[in-house]
Amino acid sequence: MKDDRNQKNDNNTPLLVLVFFLTLGVIAGGIYFVSKLTGYLNEVQTVFLQEADTENGTDAADAGENNADADIDADETAGTETGTDAAAGTDVSPETETAAGTDVSTDTNINTDEASGASGESGSTDTDNKSGDENEKDASSDTGKTQRGSFGQDETLDIVSVVTKTMPSVVAITNLSVQEVSYMYRGTAEVESVSSGTGIIIGENDTELLIATNYHVVEDAVSLTVCFWADISDEEDLLAEAALKGINESADLAVIAVELDEISDEVLGQVYAATLGSSAALTIGEPAIAIGNALGYGQSVTYGIISALNRSIEVDGVTGNYIQTDAAINAGNSGGALLNAAGEVIGINSAKVSASGVEGMGYAIPIDDARPVLEELMGRETRERADEETRGYLGIDTQDISSETRELYDIPEGVYVSRVESGSPAEDAGLKQGDIISALDGISVLTSDGFSNLMEYYSAGETVEIEIYRANKGSYTAKTLSVTFSEQPEEGGQGQRSTPPFGGMTPSW
Repeated sequence: MKDDRNQKNDNNTPLLVLVFFLTLGVIAGGIYFVSKLTGYLNEVQTVFLQEADTENGTDAADAGENNADADIDADETAGTETGTDAAAGTDVSPETETAAGTDVSTDTNINTDEASGASGESGSTDTDNKSGDENEKDASSDTGKTQRGSFGQDETLDIVSVVTKTMPSVVAITNLSVQEVSYMYRGTAEVESVSSGTGIIIGENDTELLIATNYHVVEDAVSLTVCFWADISDEEDLLAEAALKGINESADLAVIAVELDEISDEVLGQVYAATLGSSAALTIGEPAIAIGNALGYGQSVTYGIISALNRSIEVDGVTGNYIQTDAAINAGNSGGALLNAAGEVIGINSAKVSASGVEGMGYAIPIDDARPVLEELMGRETRERADEETRGYLGIDTQDISSETRELYDIPEGVYVSRVESGSPAEDAGLKQGDIISALDGISVLTSDGFSNLMEYYSAGETVEIEIYRANKGSYTAKTLSVTFSEQPEEGGQGQRSTPPFGGMTPSW
C-alpha cells in the first residue's frame, strides 16, 4: 500500500513542474506588458508637455530634458502664478505685504515707468522664470498690462507705480488742540491734545499751497503742522506750519494752506497736486489704494477693492453717501486719498467701522461730492486763530439738534439759539431765541462745537453775515443778518455758551 502511494506521487511530479513554469511565464509576460505600457504613457505625457511649453514660448529642447514634474511646475510659474513678486523677478523683503488691507512697502526693487503708471498700465520689466528655463517675456506687451478695474499678473507692479506717482501729493497733518476737561469737584482745566490726520495737495495760488482734508482732522486746532513726502537731505525742511483756508462741517471737509515762502525749494521741486478722478465711473470689485498717515507714523499704503458704492451711513450725527472699501482705513488716515489703479483720487478717506467681529469696512467721501465743496473752500480767505484778547464776541447760547429731532419736526440743519444776551452784538443784529444758525460768514455750521471753533477765527470789530432759519407759522423762513463782533466781556460776565441736547452746560466760548 505504501509503495502504491509513492508511485502515484512520482507520476504527479512532471505535472507540477509544468504548472510552475507556466505560472512564471504568465508573471513575466505581465511585467513586460506593464513596463511597455508605462513607457508608452510617459512618451505621450512628454509630447503633451513639450507642446504646452512651446505655446508658452519656452524652449522645447530644454523642456524635454526636464522630468514631468519640473515641466508642470514651469508651466504653473510662467503662465498661472499671479499676485506674487517672485514670478516677476522682484526682490521682496519678508516685511513687505501685498494682501488686501495690509501695508505695502514702496521700497520694492521694481523698475517702473511713471508715465505708464499714470495711465493705469505697468511699465516694462524683466521677468525671470523660476522653473529654471532661461526664457524672457516682454512685460510691456498686452499680457503685462493691467487696466483700471481689472487684475493682471503684474498687479503689484501697478500698485508700486501708483504709489510712486501719488505719494508726493499726500501730506501728514498734526493737529495741536486744547481741550477743556471737567473734573469732579475740581472744575475744569485746559489740556493739550495732539491728533493726526492726512491731507491731499489739490492746488496752489500765487502765495499758497492748498491741501484738502477732513473737517474733523482740523477741528479745534490751535496749530496745524504738515509733513511733506520728499527725498531731501534735511528732514526738518519736510515740516511746515499750515493755516485754515475754509471748512464745511456738514460735508466733513476742509482746506488748509501752507505759504509757499515757508516751503524749501528742494521740497517744492518734488511735491505737486494730485490728479482728481471721478467717483461716478467706479465699479464694485475694482482695485482701491489708500494712502494716509496711519496712527501718526507718516505716510503709508494699504490696498484692497471697492466693496460697495453709495453706502448711506451716519458719522457724528451727519448722514452721507460713502464709498466702501476693504483697504485698511486706520486712525490717522482721515483726509487721505483713496485711489484707483490709474493713480487718480476717487475719494477722501473719512471713517471706518470699529466693532467686534467687523473687518475691512472703511469709508471715503466720493470725490464727485467733495469737488464742488473743495473748490468753494479754496477761494476763501485764509484765517489764523485770533488771540483770546482780541477774539470776537457774539453773546448767545446754542444747542445741538439731534438728527431724530430734526426729522421729527422738519427742522433745518444748523444750531439752535437757546438764549440771546441783552445788549449783545447778537441782539443788535436781530438774532432771536429759537433761530437756527445755518452758516457764519458763508461757512455752514452743524454743531455747537463747530460754531464755537469757527468763532475763534474772528476778531472784535469784524462784520460778517449770519444765515439763519426762523420759525414762521409752522415752517422756517431763511434770513441773512449782519453782525459786528464786540470785544470779550470782562471776567465774570455772561459769555457765549453751547448747551448739549440733553442738558448740562459746556464751558463758555
